[in-house]
Amino acid sequence: MFFWAAAGPTCPIFEFMKRIFLFFLLCTLSQTALRATHIVGGEITYTCLGNDLYEVKLTVYRDCYTGVPWFDDPAAIGIFDTAWNLLQNLQLRWDPSTHDTLPIVLDDPCLVVPPNVCVNRSTYVDTVYLPFRAGGYTMVYQRCCRNQLIRNIVGPLRTGITILTHVSEKTMRECNSAAVFNKWPPVAICVHQPINFDHSATDPDGDSLVYRVCTPLHGADSVAPQPNPPKTGPYPEVIWNAPYNLSNILGGDPLTINPQTGFITGIPNTIGNFVVGVCVDEYRDDTLISTTRRDFQYNVADCGVPTAAFFAPTGGCEGETIRFVNQSNVQDTRWYFDWPNNLSLTSTERSPTFQFPDTGTYTVALITVPGAPCSDTFFQEIKIGAFHIDADMKYELPLCDNNGLLIQAFDNSTDSVYGIESWTWRLSGPSGFSTQSNQQNPTFLVNKPGSYQLRLIVMSAGGCRDTLIRQFNAPIPRVDSLIGELAICPGDTVRLNSGGIIGYLYEWSPASTLSDSTAADPLAFPINTTDYLVTISNAGCTYEGMVTVFVADTSNLAATATPATIYLGGSSQLEALFFGPGTVSWTPAGSLSNANIANPVAQPNSTTTYTARVVLPGGCVLERDVTVTVLFPNCEEPFVFFPTGFSPNGDGENDVLKPESLVIEELYWAVYNRWGEKVFETNNPDAAWDGTYKGEPQPAETYGYYLQVRCLGGVESARKGNVTLLR
Repeated sequence: MFFWAAAGPTCPIFEFMKRIFLFFLLCTLSQTALRATHIVGGEITYTCLGNDLYEVKLTVYRDCYTGVPWFDDPAAIGIFDTAWNLLQNLQLRWDPSTHDTLPIVLDDPCLVVPPNVCVNRSTYVDTVYLPFRAGGYTMVYQRCCRNQLIRNIVGPLRTGITILTHVSEKTMRECNSAAVFNKWPPVAICVHQPINFDHSATDPDGDSLVYRVCTPLHGADSVAPQPNPPKTGPYPEVIWNAPYNLSNILGGDPLTINPQTGFITGIPNTIGNFVVGVCVDEYRDDTLISTTRRDFQYNVADCGVPTAAFFAPTGGCEGETIRFVNQSNVQDTRWYFDWPNNLSLTSTERSPTFQFPDTGTYTVALITVPGAPCSDTFFQEIKIGAFHIDADMKYELPLCDNNGLLIQAFDNSTDSVYGIESWTWRLSGPSGFSTQSNQQNPTFLVNKPGSYQLRLIVMSAGGCRDTLIRQFNAPIPRVDSLIGELAICPGDTVRLNSGGIIGYLYEWSPASTLSDSTAADPLAFPINTTDYLVTISNAGCTYEGMVTVFVADTSNLAATATPATIYLGGSSQLEALFFGPGTVSWTPAGSLSNANIANPVAQPNSTTTYTARVVLPGGCVLERDVTVTVLFPNCEEPFVFFPTGFSPNGDGENDVLKPESLVIEELYWAVYNRWGEKVFETNNPDAAWDGTYKGEPQPAETYGYYLQVRCLGGVESARKGNVTLLR
């Protein structure tokens, strides 16, 4: 006899079962990131239309940046009776016109909106017929998963959401409509700053509303992130991550809600994401008639303080329009272009342009949040001068060697009145090349062929500036394609230098397997893998390069699968191994993470042979097969484990009895006492027996059980045995 225990002496069978359990758990969790939606919250409400018709409205919120995939289309709403039998499975289509992004608004102008906070919202609407039914109906939507950075619940990437509402008997008799919250809570709130939010709701029937903070409900998981239909209830609450709980949701002053007004207050003292639940109970004639549940997320950030900053040139010419680039971290700003002499020269544009009225020296001021105690000011002087300046330059190419081409620039600019005060040179060229210098006569080194632009901006001592631009081509041989690798099949030919320029002097070796050893782009037809060396000369510049041509060995391809045998639901790492450059693709592609890489992950549902196809640059094609064998888990021990004992004594260990398995699709099990009386039965995979019958604890003795399961792959099995209840 052995027991499933969390502490105490270990036993060989327990250790074996634990390893099996962890194996399947890891296989499952490896897919979590691909299936998570990073849902932020939502709610379901309904409106009675009469004649047993109800308009159902589901609102769902998701993270703009990490939400993967998009909103469900369709979204499945399950309608259950009081015994959790599924009566209807509504399929609500997504309407793009209901999609929007929530604005981020902070009440205090001295706080800065935090970056990287964004929430999308979409609403689904449908009409459903709900004739009177004893016990009413429960409408349910489920989704997984939440944001990884949530602090106050355990395992947010494995924790989903259950959004539900109940249509009571009184609702159906009196055609009641659910209360609807008036506003969504702020998307972002600031750490150490008070929360003051009107979370009230409106009831179309004028019923009494009572507000409370409630624990959100767990829902779908990472294994089945989008259940269609939703799972049957009842639904567990999320597990708070210590020290957080319903009385300490944000880790600061308690988040409280006025039960009469719905006004929420509190002060968060920890940065991060936090799950919150708010419920509004609707009463009529002192009877609870309906509850609207809302699940949402507070994003607590360090909002900082406003800081003024801008960029502008230090000078300009008379009559020139100057552009100012606002670099402040808030939107509420005001410019003064002649501080403090003429405050009428002002603007509230974000990044304005301005033409100064005369020559002279001006102080420009930018003020953030004007008039507020947190305002900040940034100053910069700008000289506006009369136009006496003339930019001029020349350049020479004095040296070309294996390090590159040297460019010597000379300033010939003049200002007949003030003289030149500063120089700004910028050289830009191919492939995004850019470099600059503030010297009067700088030198630049380049090593790529192509067109270059040399720009000179000169500033006079009077504040005026002038710009001159020259274009030129660098006489550098194009060698970027001459240090590389090519691949061909035996007997094929390949061009060595598709970017070769006629007019340069080329010398290739070895010449015996080339069409022309002095051509810019010769044909190569080596028998074996060969390194071709080339020397290129032009205008005193000499460069060397090398191209390696691999002659493929058609047997030089291996395909592997690790492991080659997996259980259904598991994965195998494929890899194509070959020598030299090439393009890889795999077939069939449907069960692969990426069919166009050398090492995709395979997750087939049945035994599958994959073919790796490698196309070499010369067009040669290599193919190899590898087979991944898929085993269906045995629907018996150790894949389906039923404990032989449990101890419902409230000590937190083995307090309930339930089967343990990751391969069960459906099950039924029941427990009988020694007189053959059935004391427990269920077909809910999450249900467990707590050792009671009709609310009474059962005596410590041996009980019989019957278990019937259907596992992955459709395999079924049944068993019966004994289990010991200890106290």
